[in-house]
Amino acid sequence: MRAKAVLLLVFAAAMAFVEAAVVIYLRALIGSGPLFPMKDLPPAVLAVEVAREAATLVMLLSAAFLAVRGGARRLGAFLLLFAAWDVFYYLWLYAATGWPAGIADWDILFLIPLPWVGPVWSVLLICAGMLAFAVLFLRAPEDAPFAPGLPGWAAGVAGAAAVIATYILEWKKIGYGKGVPSGFSLPLFALGILLLAASGWITYRKTRGSPP
Repeated sequence: MRAKAVLLLVFAAAMAFVEAAVVIYLRALIGSGPLFPMKDLPPAVLAVEVAREAATLVMLLSAAFLAVRGGARRLGAFLLLFAAWDVFYYLWLYAATGWPAGIADWDILFLIPLPWVGPVWSVLLICAGMLAFAVLFLRAPEDAPFAPGLPGWAAGVAGAAAVIATYILEWKKIGYGKGVPSGFSLPLFALGILLLAASGWITYRKTRGSPP
């Protein structure tokens, strides 16, 4: 399992470099300068970028599915891939461009279904949680299923919705070309993080055969 985890990390780092390269090309295409105020991408480029982001998620899911057996371990592999991909993405961008200058910098995080906007530290916090649960799930028995049950699903869906809503609402504040981000909405984001952590813990306890 350790060897597989190392290979998954290598895969995630390589994918992150490709992601960083695409972002560098996009910034060259739309013009240099600060990220905010946001510039609207040409419709054709925006459509391709949205499709590319969806394809990236498919690649991460496929790699996790092929790497290990068992629903719980596959969840762990996906969490490991996603978190490492995000962390290495920022490391590669910093190495190539000097950005982000710090974790307080704001970024355009995702475009599905609407743009997500938030500070880098919030992404790294989510990644830290993903890595912690990745370790737990990768150590689960090989035949342990991914079975969060109703409480786990409810907490997970509500938590993900709260986090995504936080990022989209931040974009709603500034829109395209209207302003720069300020004052991150911490209460809704913190609620989402707590619900996601609760969902992860409930799911993990179920894989160990213990009632949550």
